[in-house]
Amino acid sequence: MIDSGSSERVREFSPAQYIAPYLLLIIGNAGVQNAPASDRLVVFCVFAAIAALGAVSAVVRLRRMWNTHQRRALPAWTRFLGVLLALYGLYVAYCVVDGIAG
Repeated sequence: MIDSGSSERVREFSPAQYIAPYLLLIIGNAGVQNAPASDRLVVFCVFAAIAALGAVSAVVRLRRMWNTHQRRALPAWTRFLGVLLALYGLYVAYCVVDGIAG
């Protein structure tokens, strides 16, 4: 007999889980803005890769947050953290594209 409670484990939600995506996005954004692609291409590419890793980790974090919100009720400020993370990720993506184009 399979216990359905043990096969589907719900992860505990913690605001500290947002730290890694934010840090990667902040570092990537700062590097992209300070190292233009026309002057220092290698450094720009490194920081663009860090920003891309931050974007991927943000998407993973937002998907997990969405699944957690589907299963149980959490405070509204946790959704606000998710919205801020999504908006900042879009801003960083814009900065990287702008750095490549300009």
